[in-house]
Amino acid sequence: MKAALSLRDLGVTRARTQILSGITLDINAGELIVIMGASGAGKSTLLRAICGLQRSQTGTIHIDGEEVTSAPPHRRSTALMMDEDALFPHMSVAENVSFAVNTELRDTDPTEQVDVALTSLGIAHLATRYPGQLSLGQRQIVSLARVLVRRPRILLVDEPLAHVDTVAREHLKAELVRVHKRMNCATVYVTHDVNEALSIADRIIYLSNGRIVQDDYPEEVYESPATLPIARHFGATTFLMTTAHTYTSPFGERRARTHVLGQSLDVAASALLPSSGTCDIVLVGHPASVSMKAVHSARKPRVTDHYGQVTEVTFMGEYYRVIIESERGALTVRTPTDAPPTTSGDSVEISLDPSKLWALPATATNSTDTRASAQKVV
Repeated sequence: MKAALSLRDLGVTRARTQILSGITLDINAGELIVIMGASGAGKSTLLRAICGLQRSQTGTIHIDGEEVTSAPPHRRSTALMMDEDALFPHMSVAENVSFAVNTELRDTDPTEQVDVALTSLGIAHLATRYPGQLSLGQRQIVSLARVLVRRPRILLVDEPLAHVDTVAREHLKAELVRVHKRMNCATVYVTHDVNEALSIADRIIYLSNGRIVQDDYPEEVYESPATLPIARHFGATTFLMTTAHTYTSPFGERRARTHVLGQSLDVAASALLPSSGTCDIVLVGHPASVSMKAVHSARKPRVTDHYGQVTEVTFMGEYYRVIIESERGALTVRTPTDAPPTTSGDSVEISLDPSKLWALPATATNSTDTRASAQKVV
């Protein structure tokens, strides 16, 4: 199947600084791809390069099989929705949307397209208002209506919920996904928000220093991050450095056997680890990878092996966040609000769940050399 958007070895240099390098990916029609990464990783630059607002120095861009690398923005079937609405303040809502109608598509009347877009997004009652009379959320919905009448093959979305209040965020996110599905376009969506990304993405692409370091399904990025910065970004709280023996299972999976915090563990491991041998690793996990049990003893055990001491308890609404000091550093546990109360200073037994841990090389920091192994071909 021909990809709706295809990038090959795309590179962007600005002021002698390499912003993007070696970006290669395919996105099919109907796919929603989320781009993530730290500030300065090149996320917004990638969107601008795709739509023609940023010139690329190397590589190619194809849309529906047609090369558009040197084509001007208006000759690419793309639409860019940014974190700021960019509406014309002197035009009404209806006029702003009408201005974006793709006049090259003459299958329906432009006025009818505007009416349909406003009605489908539930903002027909705002048609005669001006941008200055709208909330931030309403203005972003108007921007989305402009995208709808533009009818692009490639929809580019740059942190559209960044300045919208919590209630409006959920509504706008749902409308964005609905418009994406209705147009059956390839959507490239930039965000820093992990929950937002996990809830809408078909695939997540993580950039670091202008390169792709992981391209995979949301579940895989969350449970099997390619690097430690990705793990931290996605909320991992367990980081245990240790030595392990790696091996390959009969099913071809990389595994690691280790002994840490008084427990022998056999965990899933990154393909970047050797197929067999002894090496230094970092065990990575989310709060669910650790559990604890209170120690009822007149004499408190030392902080060693599987024993730890509670140093902090914070009420988070649906759970308590408990910080435990162990011989390998701080660990985070979530306990239900109806569990027996825990207080700072309590001694506890620590239990690690190997099914919720992931082994990474101890050197898996910001390295972009992981790309060949971490990028998934879909």
